[in-house]
Amino acid sequence: MHMKLYQKSLIYIIIGLFVLGFSTDTQAQQADGALDPAGYINKYDTDFDGIGPRVYVLPAPRTREELLTDSYKEKTVFQDSIDRALDFQELMVDFKTTRAEMNVQHLLSPLPSTALARNELVEREVERGNYNAAYGLLHTYASLSLKEGTIARTLDLLQSALQHAQKTSNTSDVAVIQYNLANIYLYDKNIQQAGYFQEAYYKTAVQQKSIIDQANSLLKIALIQAHDKDYRSAENNIIRKAIPLLNRAKAYEQKIIAWQTLARIYQLQNKHTEAQWFLIQARDLANSKNFSGELAEIEYMLASSKFVQKNYNVAKKEFLQADELAKSEDNKLLQLAIADKLGQIYMTQSDFNNAEATLHSYQDLRTELFGKGQ
Repeated sequence: MHMKLYQKSLIYIIIGLFVLGFSTDTQAQQADGALDPAGYINKYDTDFDGIGPRVYVLPAPRTREELLTDSYKEKTVFQDSIDRALDFQELMVDFKTTRAEMNVQHLLSPLPSTALARNELVEREVERGNYNAAYGLLHTYASLSLKEGTIARTLDLLQSALQHAQKTSNTSDVAVIQYNLANIYLYDKNIQQAGYFQEAYYKTAVQQKSIIDQANSLLKIALIQAHDKDYRSAENNIIRKAIPLLNRAKAYEQKIIAWQTLARIYQLQNKHTEAQWFLIQARDLANSKNFSGELAEIEYMLASSKFVQKNYNVAKKEFLQADELAKSEDNKLLQLAIADKLGQIYMTQSDFNNAEATLHSYQDLRTELFGKGQ
């Protein structure tokens, strides 16, 4: 009986020692790894018994891929601002001047420093019945306002300029003001007003038998129709009306713009195969006639359609070509738009070196163009 009790006690002692050893090993493993599964803590005191935890367990540092992914995700909300800025840049380039502006420069030297002083200058000319000077001043103010990006103020000034211009016999300047109003209303997404003033400009172009002005106006009317989702009319206005006029006038540079406009209308419909066909026509014509002014924009539009179609290798090649052209033109806004999409391609293809370099270029350009707060 005593022997049995002895054997049983011995068994308990062996089991206890085994459990104690296992527990000691487990604690050692925790000290070596479980407390810091990432393995980034090199020195700590496992015997510490003071206030607070024995070890502060730190999360593993974020990987380069994770950091880049977050950076690219954060900047997606700014894409609309870039597109809007590109539209504004085009609006500025397309803004026409009136003849009357040349005759009022002496009144603007120096330029009145306040809005009140500017208004008084206009009122003085109106009181004299000099409506040519009045609308010339107002149109100049509108141009300055547009450069500042104050769209509502620009429209008000142009409307006032138009009212005074219509009191004169200068129908050409009246048409110019209507043309500018139409473009700014389109930018401001006021389709009805944009259509009204562009139709008025087109009517004057027909009366004056100006083929190129007619064609140019038809392109603008087509864009207005496209934004109103009347795509069939928009396409017909370019293919059946504007292009034949430009062919007759042998206006090749304007024809390049016509192909681009048609491509843009197809892009609005998500018809990127058709858009690319017309962009290739525009590019070929530009190269054959040595008109390089639109090439950067054409390459960017081609690449953008390939990007939407997820044909990333070709899109990357075209974006890089567009970037070279944009740099040669010092078109930094277009460079920013290119970097925005090109970086996304690099991320999709896990090319993190180029993705990081392109992100830095994007951030530098964005800060230069929009400021640090944007």
